Amino acid sequence: MDTRGKTNIEFRNEVSEVLACHESSFDQIHATLQTIFTDLQVLKAQTNVSTTGDANPFAVSDASQSTKPYPQPRTPNSTLKLYFPKFTGEDPTRWIYRAEQHFEFQGIVPAQRVQLALFHLEGIAFKWHCWFVKFKGFVNWTEFTMALLRRFGPTEYEKPSETLTHNHLIDIFIVGLKGEVRLDVKLKTPHTLSEAIGVARLVEECNNLQKKPTPTIDLLGPPPHLKNTPIAETSPPPIKRITYQEACNRQENGLCVLLR
Repeated sequence: MDTRGKTNIEFRNEVSEVLACHESSFDQIHATLQTIFTDLQVLKAQTNVSTTGDANPFAVSDASQSTKPYPQPRTPNSTLKLYFPKFTGEDPTRWIYRAEQHFEFQGIVPAQRVQLALFHLEGIAFKWHCWFVKFKGFVNWTEFTMALLRRFGPTEYEKPSETLTHNHLIDIFIVGLKGEVRLDVKLKTPHTLSEAIGVARLVEECNNLQKKPTPTIDLLGPPPHLKNTPIAETSPPPIKRITYQEACNRQENGLCVLLR
């Protein structure tokens, strides 16, 4: 009886120990699941903040402070490589325009524009700049372009149209037109040079259409006085028979004789 009683007591103790171990394992599993659930809630909250348009894009949660900041988006200007135009002394107006477009696109500040342009001067343009800096020193971009145009740009004799007013340009254009076009353009009194050019083209086109003959015979048929008019048939002249003596005389004179 004692042995049997001890055995039951030991068995109960072992069962109790096993149950205690299982309860401890369940507690650990529950704590782990609770931690995972909390992390998922934090990630869900961060996702909602980043995807919601009404949320403050500059707000940073406590859970996201330890993460790395998002890199700033790179502008197309920093990835697209453009080549600065070179200048050898020809067409300075076009080169200045392209250079200024390059400065605007690349975001070059005005203080660095002249210095950047100097690396792209070649030939006589580079020699001129060396002389210019020796006497004038370093200047800003506006002064540099004005001096460049005075040196390499067209003279007033080569570009007289820039000194004329807009009305004078219109008058000069109208005077150079043809006589039949000039009067119609004057009557329209164009206010701009482009308008005068457009009116002149329309007038010239109308005049060309009026000069073309209209094919009335092909479309409406022949005139009434030509209808039902019989065509006279021409008959060949009658054959005249000649004598042998007449034939000999014609041959002596070099005339043709038809022999049958």
